[in-house]
Amino acid sequence: MDLLLIAAGGLLAGLVGALMGVGGGIVAVPFLNLVVGIPIHSAAAAGLISTLSVSCGAAGRYLRQRGLVDVHTALRLEFFAAAGGLFGGIAVGWLRGPVVQILFAVTLVYACVHIIRSALRAKEPAAASHASKARTLVAFSLCFLAGILSGLLGIGGGIVVVPALHLVLGLPFKSATATSNFMMGLTAIPALCGFVSRGDLDLYVAASLAAGVLLGAGIGARIMPGIKTPVLKTGFALLLALAAFEMARKGIVSW
Repeated sequence: MDLLLIAAGGLLAGLVGALMGVGGGIVAVPFLNLVVGIPIHSAAAAGLISTLSVSCGAAGRYLRQRGLVDVHTALRLEFFAAAGGLFGGIAVGWLRGPVVQILFAVTLVYACVHIIRSALRAKEPAAASHASKARTLVAFSLCFLAGILSGLLGIGGGIVVVPALHLVLGLPFKSATATSNFMMGLTAIPALCGFVSRGDLDLYVAASLAAGVLLGAGIGARIMPGIKTPVLKTGFALLLALAAFEMARKGIVSW
């Protein structure tokens, strides 16, 4: 029954990930920790599997659309994202569970604010006109930060990578989203190394979650055209705010 519940949570994570363009980990990790009761380190490890599943499921479709994924830019940035992911995956073992929960709550609040702002905007912000050396260095730093967050919290890091690609390097928004999705899977692999070496990854949990994520992502891709984006974003932001409050409360009480 627990595995079925985890698969249901994975379906929700994949559905939201496909509809919102974020990695499934931002939904899967709070669900596993708060609802199922899995320790935060194991939940983060499974969250990386969720992110990897979403990326693998979508990357092939994006790559078949010529020019949508900027592979050259992705591979240039991925070295820094992967290095950050490896560092984060190792460093999270040095942190107590409550500290990771509070960090995750802060990240959820940031994601909530980011989504609300995007829902209130009439149109997406304009991309940068060109990528200078200074902008490129900023993008490298942001991707390293996104990798660290991915390794620490088991999330995809898209909420950092997409602005770096679009606003800093000047990629069109759809291309930035697709390129970020392509990068997330590559970042999750080194981030997983630290979790696997400590024995945090439960294969039964990860497999059940991944099955649900793949199914949910497929459903989300089909129903997305018929849903009003502002309503969807507002509802998701409220869900993140509730999860952030509960994650912070649990972290503080445990501490």
